[in-house]
Amino acid sequence: MPDHFDWIDSTTFAAPDVARQNAQRIWALEVPRDLLISLQERLVEQFPQLGDADAVLDSLACFLTAAAAPESLLELFRNDARALPSLLQIFATSPRLTHHLIDDPDFFQTLRQQDGQVVDRSELVDRLYQCMSEIEDFDEASAQIRQFLIRETSRIIYGEFARSMVPEKVGRQLTYVADAVVQSSLDFLLRYLPKLRDTPVMPSGNTPQVTLIGLGSFGAEEMSYGDSLQLIFLYDRIDPWNITHREYYDLLVSEFIRLLHSDTPLDDGYNIDLRQSPMYETGTRICSSFEAARIFETSGRTWQRIGFIKARVVAGSQTLGEGFLTRLQPWIFRRFISRSDLAEIQTLQHKLERRTLTSSDAASASAEQKPCNVLRNPGGRGDIQRTIQFLQLLHGDRLPEVRHANTYDALIGLERAGCVTHEEASLLSENHARLCRLQHQVAVMFEKLDDQVPTDPELTKRLAWQLGIRDPKTKQGDVAKFRKQLEEVFDVNCRMINHLMLDAPDDGSAVAIETELMLDPDPAAETITQVLSKHKLSNAARAFEDLIALSTESVPFLSPHRCRHFFAQIVPSLLSEISQTPHPDKTLASLTRVADSIGAKATLWELLGTNRPTMKMVVRLCASAPYLVEILTDNPGMIDELIDSLLMDRLPSAERLDSQSIELCRGAQEIDAILHSFKQSAHLTIGVRNILGKETLAATQQAIGDTAEACIRRIIEFEQERLAAQYGDPVSEDGEKAEMIAVALGKLGGREPNYHSDLDVVFLYSADGETRRRVGGPRSTTTNRSFFNQLAQRVIERINAPGPKGRMYELDGRLRPTGEEGVFAVSTEDFLNRFRQHEAPLWQWLAICKARSISGSRTNRTRFDNAVATLLTEAPWTSETAKEIRKIRTRMQETATSGNLKRGEGGTVDVEFVAQMLTLKHAADSPKITHCNTTVSLERLAEAGHLPEDEALQLIAGYQTLRGVEINLRLMKTPHRHALPELDSLMKNLAFLMNESDHKMIQTACDQARQRNRRLFNRIFDRA
Repeated sequence: MPDHFDWIDSTTFAAPDVARQNAQRIWALEVPRDLLISLQERLVEQFPQLGDADAVLDSLACFLTAAAAPESLLELFRNDARALPSLLQIFATSPRLTHHLIDDPDFFQTLRQQDGQVVDRSELVDRLYQCMSEIEDFDEASAQIRQFLIRETSRIIYGEFARSMVPEKVGRQLTYVADAVVQSSLDFLLRYLPKLRDTPVMPSGNTPQVTLIGLGSFGAEEMSYGDSLQLIFLYDRIDPWNITHREYYDLLVSEFIRLLHSDTPLDDGYNIDLRQSPMYETGTRICSSFEAARIFETSGRTWQRIGFIKARVVAGSQTLGEGFLTRLQPWIFRRFISRSDLAEIQTLQHKLERRTLTSSDAASASAEQKPCNVLRNPGGRGDIQRTIQFLQLLHGDRLPEVRHANTYDALIGLERAGCVTHEEASLLSENHARLCRLQHQVAVMFEKLDDQVPTDPELTKRLAWQLGIRDPKTKQGDVAKFRKQLEEVFDVNCRMINHLMLDAPDDGSAVAIETELMLDPDPAAETITQVLSKHKLSNAARAFEDLIALSTESVPFLSPHRCRHFFAQIVPSLLSEISQTPHPDKTLASLTRVADSIGAKATLWELLGTNRPTMKMVVRLCASAPYLVEILTDNPGMIDELIDSLLMDRLPSAERLDSQSIELCRGAQEIDAILHSFKQSAHLTIGVRNILGKETLAATQQAIGDTAEACIRRIIEFEQERLAAQYGDPVSEDGEKAEMIAVALGKLGGREPNYHSDLDVVFLYSADGETRRRVGGPRSTTTNRSFFNQLAQRVIERINAPGPKGRMYELDGRLRPTGEEGVFAVSTEDFLNRFRQHEAPLWQWLAICKARSISGSRTNRTRFDNAVATLLTEAPWTSETAKEIRKIRTRMQETATSGNLKRGEGGTVDVEFVAQMLTLKHAADSPKITHCNTTVSLERLAEAGHLPEDEALQLIAGYQTLRGVEINLRLMKTPHRHALPELDSLMKNLAFLMNESDHKMIQTACDQARQRNRRLFNRIFDRA
């Protein structure tokens, strides 16, 4: 053989001679030799990464010899580094897609162009609808559906196995494809059947509406390859005595099944499962929505209620379908559980417990290989889904937020509702995703739709290799390791399910030992220690004193018995929540202080007993957010804000905060206490939603900034009114009203401050002139310059003034609009002219990149903001500018400690300086890149092509990582606002606050973010 086949040997290929023959088929193509040499180099690099090099090379030979233009493909492989690896990965993974590509090599270009990207449901529905809208023939419609399925399933397979699409998105994409097929098939049949039979007509003259309800994986938007479609067919009303009507709709169902049926439903059809239909046992496959609802409501079983948790309307009349499902909600999620309901629920609970306990024992007792089903194995994907549905059934009546069909969405809802912990939700979600990925791999690699992991050792080796579980010595899939990891996943799931089943209701005969402890008038010391130590309370005696204080009503005229009763009922759950905090003793002590300050404890315990999320939130707040605890203890009446933060759908908008502060200050003689209370109330609401993870970092920072802006505006208005009473109202030389324009810089300008951020503000005024005396007021007037300088000085002093509640904010009084000592305000024109005439130093040019007006009329603010944007397009730029900016950054770093997340090496300032430097450099060419927010600025720079997208994303990720840590440090009130705590105890608190299981991960994440920030900072500045 020619020497260019020396790379084919027994270390990579099981049958080298056959492999050389396949290579010879490729080398026999009439293509330039340099392309073959390039192909050989790529193959030598790629084949060691593939699990079955022999089959892959054979597929490649068939693919290239079948291609009309193999030279173009070889050119593509040489020029596009991702093309050949993607193709080989498909050959190694999917026999079905390999077959399609060999039959139609041009299809590979289509897959490459689509690149496995997700497609919206509506777009898929529209695509298939357009293809089928003119089709009248049944066989032609069936063929069109199969073409669509093959094309779209191939796109998804390519996305998952060549582009690493996550299992959750794969499930949704497969569902969206099924949605399109089901909707288009129903539409076609409703056009097609009237040609065969007369269409039923109601007495009103209208045609009965039809709706399709999807359940199971289809309803939950989490399908796997080859899944059956669980459907319920319903119509609104027909004449029950008219046999032709019944026959028409029975034919509709039959033809629907025939249209979609396939003997190989992996990618060209579906099996239809109608067993969930209310009259399926009698042979009736479609009935009226009214009859279906009546059957379920009167004789539906608990397992059917569980099944309907995943129900949704998938085709046909949305109005009919949604009305049917809405009517069933009280049946699915019952507020009161009868004895029969309880018996069924406990049966399901015990069944799950027996399965998982048996599996756990068997896993520990024997490690031998045995048949394993990803979906049906104890602890498998099915058990996870059933457990989640079980929890939804238990809690859905009072917690609507847990009512989600999709498993991932349901876990998020259960976690937010406090029904599962973050760790439990994360673990179940991760293990569910792993099992989904395995299920997909088995289905695609072996075209096995029974979810059974192959027992053949060679097939298992291939499977393990494709999953990345490899033996470095044998260079094959590590079967033993794969089996062990899979058993560990099943075992962990079983243990988790057993734990979660403890939440199942009982008949109330048992009393928790913690409740007994609180009701016992004289408990033994040993009992106190035994009970409280299991909740990780190290100082049992002190903890019991705190519990007694919590159960004792502090308001004299309120019932002490009622307080003790309600507290005794919730104490098991409360201690369970407290035990999950890093320092349970401190959490309990903090809760005691909060409860003592609030008073009316019985009402609080009743609330916590009926609303577990509120209990979880209060415990979390007491455990990890001293800043919020301080607000609560200083302002007992703010318990309402605490509860409102759970009920609100979103944070208060800037407009709402502004109008609220206006109303509070209206007519007040003094506003300091009012604004302090306003600020603390807003921070409490923001902080609670922050620690619960209900808001993004950006939304949290914006709300904090909006609160500060509202306070500044109220103080400006208050002080201006007092000053105008003395000197009159300032007007321009033309007699128009003059006003103060406060300009936010830094974090406030970018709408990204933290709870205790300094406020960087410069004060300007709209026009020169003099004050105009008020009727009946003093005769003395003054210049606008003098008026607004006095006003600015008063505003700064009031904001910075220490009072009973401390400073309102720390406003940097050193900032001056011109840099001159004693000048607190200048006109906007004077301020802007400094930049127009290039008198402003470089650091001020950097500062105005984040400038944003926050007071004054909308017209004046818009005019000023537009002027600043124009200025940035005129910023002076030379080859030395980037070096000077770098020097400024270096000087800032020299004043910071090495651990400073803001000014230290790789801190957030690195990212801000990159955004500001690139803005100054490119604003002239791309005016739209200017924005005061750092993240938005980086996004715009990337969109304009001035910053590579991957670098922008990395900078944004690093910036948000560090800012996210900082904002949580502020809630903890750590001594150093921009550095991680040195004490492990504080780091554990931080990890708890950030929902991180290991506090070391936070340090690692910060270190990696800073290293990446500095590396990108140097690279970008070197390019500049």
